[in-house]
Amino acid sequence: MAPLLFIFFICPKTNQKAPTGIERDVQSLGAAWKTTLKVNCPHCGEVHEISVRDTYINTALDDAANSLRGAR
Repeated sequence: MAPLLFIFFICPKTNQKAPTGIERDVQSLGAAWKTTLKVNCPHCGEVHEISVRDTYINTALDDAANSLRGAR
């Protein structure tokens, strides 16, 4: 069984990381790659339209940056 990934996005107003409330495995993320999500933002209170592709890339970049910080 593939591990589930928590999908986060970056609020365009506050530049803060926020959860979408969605968990998916890698295969279902691939299937939804071109999908756009409408998510309620806990930081600014607005509804943002976020592409699944952008949420995945942002999470991968965050993970890589955190790994590099830990390697110092």
